Amino acid sequence: MSELEKIKIVISDCHLSAGRFYEGRLNAHEDFNFDQEMCAFIDYFSSGIYGDSLLGPVDVELFINGDYLDFLNVPYQGDFEDAISEDLSLIKLEAILAGHSEVMQSLKRFASQPNKKITYLIGNHDADLFFPKVRERIIREWDPEGQFPSEKVSIIADRDRVRYEGGVEIHHGNQFEAVHALNFEMPILKTFLDQPILNLPWGSFYVLKIVNRLKWEREFIDKVRPVKVFVLFGLLFDTWFTVRFVFLSIFYFLKTRFVYSPRRHSQLRVTAEILKQETDFFLDLERQARKLLDQEAEVKVIIFGHTHKPMNKVYPDGKQYINTGTWTKMINLDWRSFGQQFCLTFAFIRIKNGEAQCELRQWVGEHSPHKTF
Repeated sequence: MSELEKIKIVISDCHLSAGRFYEGRLNAHEDFNFDQEMCAFIDYFSSGIYGDSLLGPVDVELFINGDYLDFLNVPYQGDFEDAISEDLSLIKLEAILAGHSEVMQSLKRFASQPNKKITYLIGNHDADLFFPKVRERIIREWDPEGQFPSEKVSIIADRDRVRYEGGVEIHHGNQFEAVHALNFEMPILKTFLDQPILNLPWGSFYVLKIVNRLKWEREFIDKVRPVKVFVLFGLLFDTWFTVRFVFLSIFYFLKTRFVYSPRRHSQLRVTAEILKQETDFFLDLERQARKLLDQEAEVKVIIFGHTHKPMNKVYPDGKQYINTGTWTKMINLDWRSFGQQFCLTFAFIRIKNGEAQCELRQWVGEHSPHKTF
């Protein structure tokens, strides 16, 4: 490997929650079931040909592109509170760390290797990382010396994108959906309540108050995409449950968008954009990615996560859109990729002399660690 070569491994939407068992019972809200595979994946990219070369330690950055930790899926005393304080976020974080201790050890081992670094960009399921103490706790957990600030681990909380040399730009992708967009200018609400709380988008209330409530009855409810097609099928084949689901969705939308509460902050402009986007049955963010590529001449590759739909598309002009998909099981009702799937996908970026080569790859195990997707 050339001394100028840098490797970036981009992964997103793993949704590590409180583990298989939590609060004394089987945890229906845990969606991540690939701990051993994740540990092998992390160890692989810090050893062997990605460990040391003739020119010294290989430069490898593990870029976690949002929704790696899933705070929304961690209950507290059996319920899901929508007024999320820093103290509550810390309690949830400790549950995630305990629920996936082997993965946390692998991340720390990765960061302990020379020329290895972890970068974390916030998504809509891990907005709790806006709290300073939560960021400090996870950085200390992954830093090889438990240090904060860390030269080996960083969490980006002041912007929604990162650009690398070679024209590679990475977004989580939620900012292009009004229903999930975070307010980076005002991520925390300072109200007259005891503590400041997270400024949650409507999509987070939807997960906390509707999806998590109904998941005990239909554990697949948060794994089906697109939701609007799921509703159409549900009205035919699972009528009573689907009617309840639709009623709760409308009720909480009206409550959180039009009824004032110090726990929430809503804008009419955002509400209008949410309603507009709800008319799009197959919103997969490819149009938004292509628009970014058109607007920025120097950007050659856009990488998203968020949609849980892996994609690698090279356009006639040579520009490229990659979606890193998810490491959770999904049920896709879009005829373009119909069926049940879990792909363990990630983006592999090789940067050399200012030029970047990007691929979507799939982790397949120890004997054949990854392949072109």
